[in-house]
Amino acid sequence: MDKGVKFLGVSAVIFKILAWISAVFFVIVSLIVVFGAGGDTPRVASIIFLLGGGLYFLMLFTAAEFIKLAVSIYYKLDSSGASSESTGALQSLNRKVDKLVALLEGKPSQ
Repeated sequence: MDKGVKFLGVSAVIFKILAWISAVFFVIVSLIVVFGAGGDTPRVASIIFLLGGGLYFLMLFTAAEFIKLAVSIYYKLDSSGASSESTGALQSLNRKVDKLVALLEGKPSQ
């Protein structure tokens, strides 16, 4: 396993752990504010704080899942290798781009 890919796998786990820790933290703090303070203002602030915590949880969890997706795509591409069909398609595309660049620069095409 490459060092970069290994780091990404570890960081995905760290993001998931941080997401769950933040979710628990936001719920506990919101409950403390709701039951510890009187009046409507702390309750509204607690609900807003809880919604913000939910958004923060979703962002961290999504980042972890995106990292896992990127790592799985990397492994899928790495295990399949570069097939001759995809290599040929890339070479053909590369030649077409070179011709286009030559035309844009005013050089005669080869």
